[in-house]
Amino acid sequence: MSRAPIFIKDLVKGNQVWKMQVRVVDLWVVKEKTGQKHVELVIQDVKGDQIHVTTRSRDFKDWIDQVKEHETYTLHNGEPVVNDGALKVCSNPLKIVFNGGTAMTNVAFPDIPHHKYNFHPIENFLKGSFKPDMLYDVIGVFHEVLRSQMGGDGRKSCVNITLRDVEGNVIEVVLWDDYCKQFSTYNTSGTQKKSPTIIVLTHAWCKPNKVSGLPSLSNAWNGSRLLINLEHPQVEEFKASYLANDSSNGPALSLSLTCDSSLQSANKNWKSLDEVQSIRAIVESKKDCYATTIGTTKFFKASKFGWFFEACPGCKASNKSLGETFQCSCGISNVEPVTKFKIEVEVVYEDYSGTFVFWDKDVIPYTKFNAKELKQLMKEAGEENPKIWPSHLDVLLNKDLVFRVKYQSDFGQFSIVTILNEDNLYKKFDNYLTPNEQESIEAVKEIPANGVTEEPIQPNGTPISEPTESAPMSVAGNTSGSPTASSSTTPAKRFAPSTSINDAMLSEEITPKQSATKAKPIRKTKLIKKE
Repeated sequence: MSRAPIFIKDLVKGNQVWKMQVRVVDLWVVKEKTGQKHVELVIQDVKGDQIHVTTRSRDFKDWIDQVKEHETYTLHNGEPVVNDGALKVCSNPLKIVFNGGTAMTNVAFPDIPHHKYNFHPIENFLKGSFKPDMLYDVIGVFHEVLRSQMGGDGRKSCVNITLRDVEGNVIEVVLWDDYCKQFSTYNTSGTQKKSPTIIVLTHAWCKPNKVSGLPSLSNAWNGSRLLINLEHPQVEEFKASYLANDSSNGPALSLSLTCDSSLQSANKNWKSLDEVQSIRAIVESKKDCYATTIGTTKFFKASKFGWFFEACPGCKASNKSLGETFQCSCGISNVEPVTKFKIEVEVVYEDYSGTFVFWDKDVIPYTKFNAKELKQLMKEAGEENPKIWPSHLDVLLNKDLVFRVKYQSDFGQFSIVTILNEDNLYKKFDNYLTPNEQESIEAVKEIPANGVTEEPIQPNGTPISEPTESAPMSVAGNTSGSPTASSSTTPAKRFAPSTSINDAMLSEEITPKQSATKAKPIRKTKLIKKE
């Protein structure tokens, strides 16, 4: 009598004899360190439950020839074991290992659902809603290339790109080796269309970037697939939603909305105060670093390069010949260069200043124009010289902003990673960086009518100090990048070691705790009477 089929959820560890009706929804080949190969797959039953299957290298030839993706089978026998791999493609607590007694027969089961991607939202990654030992499928619109590295001399090929979703959330994706080559071939082939480039990366691994601390994705070494402009119902649905939400507003507004939404998503990902530093502290460290800081945009720093530059659309390298078309060292020729913003702004906090570099993503949300459009407006006004700054850029000045930056000590510049626009965030960080004077305030006695404080007395009856006149604090901004001689600002107090910074960030009050050290003696001061 034939054995009755069971479902995936009925599998029990240790029971190797059973019968199931399944569809192969994913299949890939793993190359082991020894050079041998084996097949791995994901199967699904009629209820939609899935489980990861791995085979043995000695059976590679049999399974690679016998099993086909998307086909349905009757599966007999196999060993259910604990799903304890370092990286998991299924959330099922078990996985199946095919053994010598496993058999698969190709049988039509139309009721078993076809493959459907379970895309993990980019917003969830940014919020930290992911498991470091799980692999996820992700979909997004190609945004930009951050950097690329050619292989050779012991280095692996690598390209860092960003993807954005319908809501405008942006995440970094690192593609290695063959995945890097696949993307680079597409990106330099000239086959890109005006419509968005939709990228699907299966079995993507998410982990915090070692430098920035932000979540980033990368391909797994085995099993990931990079699918560019895939013809698939889910991809078409995503594309239609993206176009309906974004491109109908025109190129300039579309990009500005994307950037602005990206900034908001970065706020949601903010969890810690560990890297909040003043401009002064960052500069005086004399080290390249990523940090979060605050300041007020004061002045543009004009240079011989002007407020924009031309770049190769393929490799993004700067093009010094500003002609209509050009020949790039990457091999691209006779193409129109891309116009990009690069604006240096002097940002001041307390008595210190630094040069911050604003890029497209930082400028467009405020100007509502991209660099090409603004350049065209200047051309129509008869001013084509990049050294002539359009008044549209003035909206960037006199703003209190919170920046996530990369500081480059060799150039003394802050390159903006993102601008955090959360309400009251500037005030919270200002309170964090400014010393808490509450102890001193409480210790000061009521000032008498004659404008002179009572002289503090030591236990032995002698005065603590002689009275001094209070000097006005200098409020002039330092545009040289070094502290002023009249600086009277004390270093910021940090949270006590016993206080969790993350807990404090989640609370409404973010001001530092009072110092546990003994307060300095208070000097007697004169009250400066107003005329």
